[in-house]
Amino acid sequence: MLLLTVVTGCQTLAAPVGSAAPTSPVETARSSGSNAFFEATPVEATSAPEDLTTQIAETPVVPCATAADKKGYYGFYSSDAWDQGHVVLTFDDGPHPTATPRVLDLLAKEKMQATFFLIGRNINRDTYPLVQRMVAEGHTIGSHSYTHDVKLTNVSTPAATVEAIRGQHEITSIMIDLALLAHSADDFDASFRQVFQRDPAVWLTGTQIRSEWRADLSRHQELLASRGFAAGARPYSVLYSRPPGGGPYVEHDGAAGIKIYDEALEKLGMMNVLWHGASGDTVPGQRSDYGFLTANMEKYAKHGGVILIHDYIRADALTASLDKISKDASLQVIAMSDAVQHKYACSTQAIGLELTNAAAADVLTRGFLALEPSAPRPVGDRVALLP
Repeated sequence: MLLLTVVTGCQTLAAPVGSAAPTSPVETARSSGSNAFFEATPVEATSAPEDLTTQIAETPVVPCATAADKKGYYGFYSSDAWDQGHVVLTFDDGPHPTATPRVLDLLAKEKMQATFFLIGRNINRDTYPLVQRMVAEGHTIGSHSYTHDVKLTNVSTPAATVEAIRGQHEITSIMIDLALLAHSADDFDASFRQVFQRDPAVWLTGTQIRSEWRADLSRHQELLASRGFAAGARPYSVLYSRPPGGGPYVEHDGAAGIKIYDEALEKLGMMNVLWHGASGDTVPGQRSDYGFLTANMEKYAKHGGVILIHDYIRADALTASLDKISKDASLQVIAMSDAVQHKYACSTQAIGLELTNAAAADVLTRGFLALEPSAPRPVGDRVALLP
């Protein structure tokens, strides 16, 4: 079965040629031709446009004008200049079976977009529907590694450490794909077994990931082909990653670790997303303090930038904070794709393809470019699920 892959600045839609339009809701395609950062408003999930191909064909692709960040690889760092009051909400460590639905419910109520940095091992037969819901409701998904090892840059030799970091994000990307492909819990488990040749109830280890991710990726390609995906296409192209604990960019092994992590990101073709402020929901002794959490959220929302939150943040504190943000006319929640547009003066499609092409020197990168060099891996923030 042939597959039509359509790419726009903030979404990737994959649907079999001749099939009905995907029925899952997706974010309506946003023009990538303007450099205006804050003209986008929070997006409500909608059905895919009837004439999507025509709409996308008319969407200009703006080349990226800015090189990698001086502090680290492409992405967002605490030193980035930012317009006050414009906020990117990010949630780490999901999907969680009870905490994540509460977060999604609140975001839907406030009509806000967020980016969820998922831990690969938290995606399973019980939580895969939450990944589907994130995409259906217009949120962005990023990788937070598979094991959440905060010492990822201290694995072994530099070369082995780069391999370990790559494997962590590659496997998490596969887990996201499996979640979006799954029609049932049993289907998710069957796909997991096909790709990893292991019991889906048992977590993969860091050692297994480092030594086996390439073979896993090859089997994932086979699975996608059996599901009707053409070479170079996948359910979701993960563009954003966040190192566990902030990795070497925050502490640990400093410049040496940053060099290693940057090399891994370059080979992955991913952007690095840190933060400008945090809710404080990981601070020992204060992580459950309502006043502490809400004060931090208010402070960093007014300051503007990327805010680090975790799915398990105290529910009433998050409720109060999002309600206050929504009622404050000086504050606006914007999507990660808008942040890319502002910093790099181009769409997520353009920067994604730029990063992918840069990584193409390694023919095993992402496991797709080697199959069809003339048709690079589609990159974007959104997808529509196959019907």
